[in-house]
Amino acid sequence: MSINTGDKLKLHFIDFWPNFWHNNNYFYYLLDTVYDVELDKENPDILFLSSDPWRKIERDSFKDTNAKKVFYTIEGVPPLFDKSTYPPPVSIKTRKNGKLISFNEGSGDRDYFYGQCDFALAHDVIDDSRYYRFPWWAYQINWFNKEAFGEPDFLLPEDQINDNEYKRTEKTKFCVQIFNNSWQNPREEIHEKLSAYKKVDGYGQLFGNDFYPYEKRKYEIYKDYKFVICFENAIREGYHTEKLFHAKTAGAVPIYWGHSSVSNDFNPESFINLNDFESVDALVERIKEIDQDDSLYQQYVDAPLFTGGVVADKFKPAAVLDFFQNTILA
Repeated sequence: MSINTGDKLKLHFIDFWPNFWHNNNYFYYLLDTVYDVELDKENPDILFLSSDPWRKIERDSFKDTNAKKVFYTIEGVPPLFDKSTYPPPVSIKTRKNGKLISFNEGSGDRDYFYGQCDFALAHDVIDDSRYYRFPWWAYQINWFNKEAFGEPDFLLPEDQINDNEYKRTEKTKFCVQIFNNSWQNPREEIHEKLSAYKKVDGYGQLFGNDFYPYEKRKYEIYKDYKFVICFENAIREGYHTEKLFHAKTAGAVPIYWGHSSVSNDFNPESFINLNDFESVDALVERIKEIDQDDSLYQQYVDAPLFTGGVVADKFKPAAVLDFFQNTILA
């Protein structure tokens, strides 16, 4: 299948998150910049599929499709290119009957969670011509002059990454953390130990308020805080979600935990990284030092999120579009 610039391009999306809009999302607008895009469930040219964390299970209807199957996920899982092979074992967490549950390797649900595909875009670092690394934080930027998708419900313009109304808001509170699940990472430990120094606010199920972190609401919360604890759900190379991006662009100093590859995406001088310390206790002592030294704190605030102050070209729409034009649709 070779589709040229200006040609009609038919898309369909399956197994995405609940507030995903088929005609209002990054990929729709990206491809619409050079093709005549329309939605077509019956005979798509590209079938986008995701990791199905909400058990929608739409794929059975498309087993025999001739469409190019393109996998995109915001979860920390790799794509599945070949029917006879599976990705390396990982801890899979999904939802059933409204509750988070885990599946061990070998569960039949792995097929749906990964999604067999021809091409893929995701967080992982994978050396494969069929794959393009496009992390979830890059999806949060307003590349196409759209204020919001269904989810995310707020997109930050590229020219406001380093300066915006949230960053300019006076920081009247110490620290906050938003999460609904600890997932065996240090979120609860740092919350408890840092709270012994100053009050750390919390939003989410474990704090007695069932908070769903829509993007606009997160910015409204974060803008008042000096520090934001933003730990990832898991450690995987390349798995850097929206968490650090939201905290930093809201004007807080992010307190981060994730894979060491984070410095490939973000300026390491712009956030505090648990990986740089021997323990959570040592991290807490450093946070206290920064909090008590206005000059030191301001160094973190002033440091740009991206090295050089701009998003790397590989994360911008032109580079992603090139992958579609010269690999997927070539």
